[in-house]
Amino acid sequence: MFKQWSEMLQLYKSSRPKYWRAICSNPFALHLLPAWAAVLLGGLIPLAADSVYGHPWGSFALMACTGLYTWALFLAREYFAGQHFFDHYQRHAIADQPFLQRDSYLHYAHFLDALKRTGTDVDQIARMVEFGKISGHPYKPLNLMQNTLFVWLMTFLAALAVEKTKLTRLWQFQNGDLAMVLALLALLLFVMLLMMVSEYRQHKGRLVRYLEWACHDLKPG
Repeated sequence: MFKQWSEMLQLYKSSRPKYWRAICSNPFALHLLPAWAAVLLGGLIPLAADSVYGHPWGSFALMACTGLYTWALFLAREYFAGQHFFDHYQRHAIADQPFLQRDSYLHYAHFLDALKRTGTDVDQIARMVEFGKISGHPYKPLNLMQNTLFVWLMTFLAALAVEKTKLTRLWQFQNGDLAMVLALLALLLFVMLLMMVSEYRQHKGRLVRYLEWACHDLKPG
């Protein structure tokens, strides 16, 4: 069963939507125009930073622009996916799903097509569902945030870090605008890293859920 489960994991990984392949195959497609426009607008952020440099509200305006730019990238990516994978969006009503979960539903649509191509029957899928639930070791969370001493130490270190930052030249330079912008960029990178780690840790559970959905979609009648 472990060999079959490993093969199912490989099928799950290989069925991810090939966004970069789609972009490279036709980089001048009309549905890519919003994405390229968003990328070009990103080059204006440094110019905007230079123009609002030293303004009392400049750092807050720059952070707001960076946040809006991030959402613009998400929207452009969603428009591209909806147009390029139009058939999948229509067959599985992906556009009606929550915005941040549509990528997962699109992945399932490709995974379901892969199951059909390999001729996997419903009985085998059901066995994989049962085995997938016991394929890994039991998860035991560390729950550090429930430890009073750990929370106190983290709070204490955070307060010290803030006071130490205020004493550096970086913070004193133009009232700390540059430090706040760098902190925002670090936060965005950290969120992206957390999303990647979360995706990796959830791939077994997500595969089990995909198989459960496939049992309904592939069931005769």
